[in-house]
Amino acid sequence: MNIHNLTRVAIGVALATASLSVLATPVAPPANPAAAGANAIVTGEFVQSVVPTFNRAEQTGLCLMESVVSLLASRTNDFACTGTYTLDVVTTDNQGEGFADLAGGSGIGGTTLYATLGPLKDIGTRCNVTTDTQAQNLIGGLEVTYNAAHAWNRTNEIFNSDAFISIKDSQTGSPNYYREVDIKDYFKQVISGRSWEFDWGLEDIKKRRYETPGWTENPNLSSEVASGFYYPVQKWQELSWYQHENGQEGGLYVHKYQMVPRSARGCRVEYQAYDLFNGSGEFETHGTVKVYKQAALPI
Repeated sequence: MNIHNLTRVAIGVALATASLSVLATPVAPPANPAAAGANAIVTGEFVQSVVPTFNRAEQTGLCLMESVVSLLASRTNDFACTGTYTLDVVTTDNQGEGFADLAGGSGIGGTTLYATLGPLKDIGTRCNVTTDTQAQNLIGGLEVTYNAAHAWNRTNEIFNSDAFISIKDSQTGSPNYYREVDIKDYFKQVISGRSWEFDWGLEDIKKRRYETPGWTENPNLSSEVASGFYYPVQKWQELSWYQHENGQEGGLYVHKYQMVPRSARGCRVEYQAYDLFNGSGEFETHGTVKVYKQAALPI
C-alpha cells in the first residue's frame, strides 16, 4: 500500500469517527408546547380518578348523545356554526334500546336516531345507531342520514364512534357524505359527596371525494358511498360531565370544541340537560343543543 492509499484510509477513519461523535451527542429538542396539557389529562384521568360505573341504560343514552352532537358537528363543515335545537334522549329499559329526538323528531321537521346496544362481551359492547328509516329526517330543512357502529371497551373507559353521515346540499340537492370517528375516555370522581363521570376525547370528521374506481374506503358499503375517499376536514375536542341523581337533581353537560381548521376555531356544540332521570333501568334526559361560535379561548 503506497502513501496515497494510507492517506485516504486515514482520512476515511477520521471522518467516520467524527460522524459517530456527532451522532453520540444529539441536541435535546425543545419542550413540546402541548406536553403540559397532556400531563394534566393523564393526571386527571388516571391518578385522581377511577373507572366509570355505567349501566346498560346509561351506555345506550350516552351513545345516542354522542351521535347527535357529532351529527351536528359534521354539519358545520358546509353550513354555518349556528343553531339551537331541543333534544330528548330516552332509553326505555335496561335492555339497551333507545331513541333521540332532535328538534321534535323525524316526520315533523327534525331527526330521530335509534340505538341498539349489543350484548356485553369479554372485549366490550357494541352500540349501533341509525336514523329513522320510516320517516324523513331533517336538520335546518335539509335531509340527513346517520349510520353508525359505536363501541365501549369492557370497562367502559373507552368509547369509540364510527359513523357514516349524509347531509343534502342546499344548492345542488345532492348529498354530501361524511365519516365521523372519535375516541374518548370516561373516568369517575366523587366530588362533594356527588358522583361525576367525566369524559375527554378527540374527534375526526372526514368528507368524501370521488376517486378513480378502485380507490374505495370500504368495499362492503354501497357503491355510491364507497366510490370515493374520505379526507380529514375537521378536528374537534370534547368534554362532558354526567352527574348521577343520588337523591338530588342529576345533570348532563356536553361541550364539543372545534380545533382545526384554524379559521374555524371556536365553533362549539353544547348540550345542557334541564331534566334528567336515571332509575329502574331507564335513562332519560331532556335539554337544548346549541351550535355557536365565540372566541377560541378559553375552551
